[in-house]
Amino acid sequence: MSNFVEYIQQSREKIKLIAYFALILILAQPLSQMLAQGWEEAHLTRELIQLRLLVGLGHQAISISAFGMFLGFLVLMTIDPKKRWQAALLWLGTGVGLLVLQSQELLLGSPNVDLVAQFPILLVGAGLGFLIGGGRDLLQIQTAEALEFRRASKGLYLLLALLTVIGLLELHIQYPPILDVSSDGVALAQSSGSYGLNTEGLVFDVAVAGLFVVTLRQFVKYDAEKKFFILGPRASGKSLFLIGAYLEALEMSRGDESNTPLKPSQDLMSMLEALDRQETEWIVEATGRGELKQLQFQYVHGSVFPTNIQLSAMDYAGEYLDRLPDALTGAVPDEDMDTTLKRLAEGVSGADTLMLVVDIERFTNNEPLEISEYFSILQATDKKGVMIVATKADVLAEEFEEERGLEAHLYYDEFTDFVNTRLRQSENIDSLITETAGTTIHPVYYQTKVDDNGNRVPMRDDSGSVMTVGYDDLLERIGRV
Repeated sequence: MSNFVEYIQQSREKIKLIAYFALILILAQPLSQMLAQGWEEAHLTRELIQLRLLVGLGHQAISISAFGMFLGFLVLMTIDPKKRWQAALLWLGTGVGLLVLQSQELLLGSPNVDLVAQFPILLVGAGLGFLIGGGRDLLQIQTAEALEFRRASKGLYLLLALLTVIGLLELHIQYPPILDVSSDGVALAQSSGSYGLNTEGLVFDVAVAGLFVVTLRQFVKYDAEKKFFILGPRASGKSLFLIGAYLEALEMSRGDESNTPLKPSQDLMSMLEALDRQETEWIVEATGRGELKQLQFQYVHGSVFPTNIQLSAMDYAGEYLDRLPDALTGAVPDEDMDTTLKRLAEGVSGADTLMLVVDIERFTNNEPLEISEYFSILQATDKKGVMIVATKADVLAEEFEEERGLEAHLYYDEFTDFVNTRLRQSENIDSLITETAGTTIHPVYYQTKVDDNGNRVPMRDDSGSVMTVGYDDLLERIGRV
């Protein structure tokens, strides 16, 4: 069962894509038929369109220019790396819809809308949609922002949603003529007709329209965002953990077509610069008293339905975890909290998921883990997601290789099971896992070696870069939370 759940989680994007593909195929035919029937029954919409008499535009020009604008928006969505898959499904749905409309004799030479004869109007509408949707950005020099056409997605959604709602209302609400439109002007129509409701197929049409609008909203919305905040005792490896995660995200971004900037904080880049110097072993300089460092970056998880993930932590001098629960519950007045405590409380409150750090080096040295405050923090932040990360796992990697004869970086899943089994020997950690509904601890580490002085230092590859283990798996799991 656990393998099945893991497969579902890993294939979530594919499953969502297949589900949306099926919805598009199912909804395209009844929706197009509903809109066609709604157009035939329309009175108020036709009367409003008849206002063309005052400006000299025909109803074909109005209808086709609106369709052209839709196509302009859709072209931009197709260019947008974050919306390419959704655009492909919308192209498919559009094709099915056009076939249905043609079967109702509403296209291609019919007296209602003639796409062939009005092709120049179609191009004008498409060009207008292209400009409104942000197509001019294609002519700009590359900026620090990703190439996105958010206005195009929003415009397409509003256009189709409005068309769907109007079609539904026109089909099922019966009313007498309201306006009398002529070349002389507009006046209220003189009619004694009554109002009513056409209930034939009403429930089905409402379901189709509602499902389509909700589905379309999922198609066009951008960057669902998840925020992760890292907590851990002083000197537990939070800074090196953020650096390792950033390096892995940077590697992942090289193959990401969206080219979304990672936006690392200045403090994080300063630490990375120190680690990047080949003569530097570890960046173990203690944070100065009263000094607070903001460590933060973001990355994009997924290609079909991308999610912006933000990882952040605070690097500070002194211990604040024991004061954090009171700050979160409001037991400590704002005026009694210093800047560091306030920033920590804000980071925890603004996060969707807390990442709790367990220092494996302390565990193996039988030193105090200083994680008892986690329990109070979890109680003060009920309903938040929780992940547990084991830093400095290189110590257990050596133990794993000695016992199993396997290299941890090649058999990471087996190593994860090994780490979880070993850490649960600590009643404190075992209680924390129980408190977090049996969550799996994710070990991460830098590949290290022991130097001539007996100190553990990072190993580097041929290019002088440090080598990390477990961060790729962790960032993937974070994106599926």
